Amino acid sequence: MSSRAVRRLMKERGYDDLAESNAHIERRERELQSDGQGAEQDRAEEEGAKKINMYDLLMDGDGNSGSESGSDRPEEKEEEKEEEKEEARAVESKSAAGGGKRRAKAKNKKGKGKKSGAAAAVGSEQTMEEFEAQLAEVQSRLPAAAAAPEAEARTQGRGEALGVVLSASQQANRALLVADSKHLDSEAEIRRLFGSAAVKGGRRAGAGRRLTLSHPRATWPGMRARPGVEMRQLGDGPRAGDVTGGLWFAVDHSGRFRAVQLEFLAAVMTHDADGVAAIAHQHPYHVDALLQLSEILKQTGGDFGEAAELVERALYAFEAGFAPRFSATNGLARVDFRHVESRTLYLALFRHMQFMARRGCWRTAFEVNKVLLSLDPVQDPYGALLTLDFHALKSRQYDYVRQFVADWTWSSVDLPNWAFSRALAEFMLEEEGGAEASRSVDLLVDAVLAYPTVVPVLWSKANVNVDAVVLTHPYFQEATVPDSSALTHMQLVVRLFAERHCALYRTPEVTRWMQEGLLLALELIAQGSGDLRLAAQRRLCTYVVPDSVSRHVLVADMEALKAGLPEAIRSAESFAFDPLPPADNINMYEELMSTGGRVPHMPGAFEFDGELVDPEELEDGGASFLQRMLERLQMRLGGVDGGLDPGTSSSEDEPEGV
Repeated sequence: MSSRAVRRLMKERGYDDLAESNAHIERRERELQSDGQGAEQDRAEEEGAKKINMYDLLMDGDGNSGSESGSDRPEEKEEEKEEEKEEARAVESKSAAGGGKRRAKAKNKKGKGKKSGAAAAVGSEQTMEEFEAQLAEVQSRLPAAAAAPEAEARTQGRGEALGVVLSASQQANRALLVADSKHLDSEAEIRRLFGSAAVKGGRRAGAGRRLTLSHPRATWPGMRARPGVEMRQLGDGPRAGDVTGGLWFAVDHSGRFRAVQLEFLAAVMTHDADGVAAIAHQHPYHVDALLQLSEILKQTGGDFGEAAELVERALYAFEAGFAPRFSATNGLARVDFRHVESRTLYLALFRHMQFMARRGCWRTAFEVNKVLLSLDPVQDPYGALLTLDFHALKSRQYDYVRQFVADWTWSSVDLPNWAFSRALAEFMLEEEGGAEASRSVDLLVDAVLAYPTVVPVLWSKANVNVDAVVLTHPYFQEATVPDSSALTHMQLVVRLFAERHCALYRTPEVTRWMQEGLLLALELIAQGSGDLRLAAQRRLCTYVVPDSVSRHVLVADMEALKAGLPEAIRSAESFAFDPLPPADNINMYEELMSTGGRVPHMPGAFEFDGELVDPEELEDGGASFLQRMLERLQMRLGGVDGGLDPGTSSSEDEPEGV
């Protein structure tokens, strides 16, 4: 407002000169200072004199400036701003002389506001203690359902949004499978641990769908079209008889992808590593070639960082084709392992989890482990339960281990790794809380009694000094088995556990705790408490090893254990990109693979596709034979008619990106 408009308004209100107006201002300030009850005055005092509207005071606080003031005219706006600043400074200097008490009161109120904005809203006379007592009383009256964790409520909400209604038991199991997407980024974990300087290189901005499993890098080839691994939903809802209540999906190969897949299979069967590398170079998002090339690099001592990137690039290709209702993190998505196309996703997740653990990104490995288990939590084709407890312990998710053993019902956790990990997690929680190690020792004793053969193996791997008398005690010895050329189910899971977990038991605190539990277990053994061992021996001391355990050993990079697999597994032909297919395998490429995973070498002629094949055709290593097979299979599966980037898309018009 301009000075001329102010003078005119002052005359209208009976103020003839500036002195009278100043007196009115001072009188108004004294009234505000004496009145501490009104909410409007309190807010004015808290904000300080610089927030006071001078013209409200001049107008006796009625706030009716009106349009007749002329303040809206453009030529007066700048003049009005300068006058407001000058008059505000003048009032501040006046207030400084006699407003110390008021400023102290305002400062005290600001301090209370910082502690609790809600408490400040209750009233200026109420203390923080009174407010907190009222809040606790209100919360105690809420029903139990209202106090449920926010994350669990969100999880249930997502399930309902997908049209899936879960029972209380299903919801408890599913909550253990929900992965935290922000912890699926290994580079973010490295930045949290070592700072941003530890992460090199930029990332390619993802287009469209939000990515969770993969994080494209700027150095990766551009994705000109969808790679050709498309996911489809099996049925409209949960599968009949499925105890998990999840939604089932399967992966399909496009026509162009199938054509390249045949070339890839031919290269694998002839052990042509250069051919695999050429396919991965020409078709940079062919998932099977990427996984195979990653394994070649790892096995030949190549760059592990590059091998890990190839696996993550395969996951990026899979995410490009995820179905709209598929979510890798919500614990509801299941993928049918019978389909050969789907099995590659399982392997990619397992390999990615391995590389994350190798980099020390334990929280990322833990979240990926949950995603892997969620794809088929009942059958668990890759033995994700054999690593989940380890990754939880390494990422300090001790309460998760406790909760998992308590709530998980979709498959058995009566395994050595879970028995000992449950005890160790309890010990870590006791250490963090400063409590006495009592319950954890009891759990350790139970684990020792149930799985005594763990003791000499784990103690030896962990380099724990234990009396030789203990290690040679009959209770801790292996049961006598007739076949020394293979390992029993018990021996396999015990050695897997010891190899993977031994480093966790080497700290002085854990070593003392282990020795205490072992002494208590020996006392119970002396009293004849051997029933737990007998139950475990009857269940696990068998050469009938589940395929999930055998498949886990094949991909776990523990070469010493592969020789202990059952003879039927050792003699079976298997490929690195598809280890140990299931008995109910659904494989459209079965004809090409029916030669047992290699070009057949046998005396005399044999029959293929109703035609007699002469052995002389195999003298060149089977190249001509494979070429004939490829031509026929390409005709059946859908040939390629040229076009853009065959093998990476079934449509040339599909958009770039995800």
